[in-house]
Amino acid sequence: MLNINIKSIITFISVNIDSENIENINEYISEYQQIKPIEDPIFWLSCGAFICLMSGLIFADIMKSKLNNWTIKKTSPLPLENPRTISSWFSFFTGLTIIFVSALSIINFSIIKSLIFSSIISILFGISMWKAIKDLLIQVEAGTIKEIDEFF
Repeated sequence: MLNINIKSIITFISVNIDSENIENINEYISEYQQIKPIEDPIFWLSCGAFICLMSGLIFADIMKSKLNNWTIKKTSPLPLENPRTISSWFSFFTGLTIIFVSALSIINFSIIKSLIFSSIISILFGISMWKAIKDLLIQVEAGTIKEIDEFF
């Protein structure tokens, strides 16, 4: 019963469309710009967000295990510079660079200029945040963690 009703509705629509003589149908349908997936900034924006999310979760898990080892086994959270932390940190800021480049290309910046700007911003943020985390881990190891009010 349901299939017959659906089939009759589709037949009705197709007969009505065929019976209409619409001239210059292209005037009524706006042009849709086809973008190749590799050139689509929304695709790259979502890829960058995925890279940031995954590598940020990996880095957070590494820091969690370092702090758990510090509290349980009293093993030092330093050195921070091992391949797992560096690669997750680097991939996070690579994803951030991809996000910035994609966002700037959406608002019609050139790819080269947005890549240069995004790389500079990501490098500055990455280095400054790395130093802040390293200083925090040094304070954790020394037992002299400052409150947030003392930084400001």
